[in-house]
Amino acid sequence: MADLKAFSSGLKPRLSTDTKIVGSEETPARWDDVCAPAPSVIVYPRTEEDVAETVKYCREQGLKCLAESGGHSWSIKNSGDVKVLISLRELNTVTVAEDLQSVTLQGGTLIGELIAAAAAKKVDVTTGVCNGVGALGSLLHGGIGRYIGSHGLGIDNLLSVNLVDATGKLHKNVTESTHAELWWALCGAGTSLGIVTQATIKAHPQLNDGMSWAGVMFFVGDSKLEKLLKLVNETKLETNMGLQFLFVCPPPLNFQPSILVAPWYYGPEEEAKKTWKPLLDLEPDVIQMDMLPPEKLNDFQEPFCDKSGRKPGLGMGLETFDIDAYKEIWNLYVKFVTENPEAGRSVVLAEAYPKAKAMSRPREATLFANRDIRFECVCVPWYENASFDIKANAFSASVREIWLQKCGHPDGRKRVYPAFAGVNEPLEHLYGEPERLEKLRAIKAKWDPENHWSALGV
Repeated sequence: MADLKAFSSGLKPRLSTDTKIVGSEETPARWDDVCAPAPSVIVYPRTEEDVAETVKYCREQGLKCLAESGGHSWSIKNSGDVKVLISLRELNTVTVAEDLQSVTLQGGTLIGELIAAAAAKKVDVTTGVCNGVGALGSLLHGGIGRYIGSHGLGIDNLLSVNLVDATGKLHKNVTESTHAELWWALCGAGTSLGIVTQATIKAHPQLNDGMSWAGVMFFVGDSKLEKLLKLVNETKLETNMGLQFLFVCPPPLNFQPSILVAPWYYGPEEEAKKTWKPLLDLEPDVIQMDMLPPEKLNDFQEPFCDKSGRKPGLGMGLETFDIDAYKEIWNLYVKFVTENPEAGRSVVLAEAYPKAKAMSRPREATLFANRDIRFECVCVPWYENASFDIKANAFSASVREIWLQKCGHPDGRKRVYPAFAGVNEPLEHLYGEPERLEKLRAIKAKWDPENHWSALGV
């Protein structure tokens, strides 16, 4: 427990004027309540130096601290040890370089803010598909999302970072050239090695004036499930395509269990409809597709990004949508949400993007190991009452077991996208072979020998 008055009086003289320090009653909402920290103090730094001083002061006082931007990570271990939350939200400036070749963003920037700033200058950046998520939290764990077909993973577009280490030292302009080993580990587990207060990433020229064909299609019930699964399995995603496939109970359809398909095409509408004609020919019950600018592409994701409730999800990387397996998962999902109306917002999600560009970079170049996963999937039970945890965990575990048995890698490897990993996910599922983990632990020991960032999962 940190005494707010004593903590504030000791730290405030070391920070920028008007830096806000508040008590636990003003703890920011997180996406998932299951392992959310319950800090005694929340600090809102106004500069990178404020972040460094806050970490130093916490170390002097023997207090564990944790930084957050969007607050969407659910894989926070030892969350009860966190006494001080460092909210980076006031560090959210985004600057597009004059030559339009790069974008610099501060650590508290959200994906929606990054996209809006880039779009205003008519450039694209690789980033995630949920506007409220912290841009750097998503990027440093791989950076799956639109445009990776053209430009690769988020980490492949990272040029430099500023980082506060576990002692409170601010390291500016960290690059692959200046800190090769640290850079390797940052590209996959960045938030476990320090607080990244700023990053510079590549920018790319827009295509088609930035306009994409995007939106959602709903299929009520499972009458077309087999045809949809066959289509998804057979579709070869080209550079300018992407797809999301979900089991949901959407309010517009009276909360009936439904299949949501969200295709994406970066190009003219005529080309998009021709490309996705097999999907359109299945005649969705509801179709909401349009030509959209980049700042509108994530709008349909907003309900999934709501900060409320408990969401103890489990992820898995899949090689195929086995039809029998997904029929079984559908039946499990329908039974779960029908028998438990309090969990009606639960989802089973799969994302698919073209991976040739991402796979063109050697796997050994970064800690991020699973560049060739075909479908990044996650099962997310969503409810309010902690008494429902056991039932929810049993449901997600059942879904994951089906994925493992029938949809996984032929050699039995278990692979998980770090941003979709549950709190107790084994590191080898995220980062690969023992020698890679040994290298990661050696780098961790150098940069955080006391494991101050233990709450972050490494």
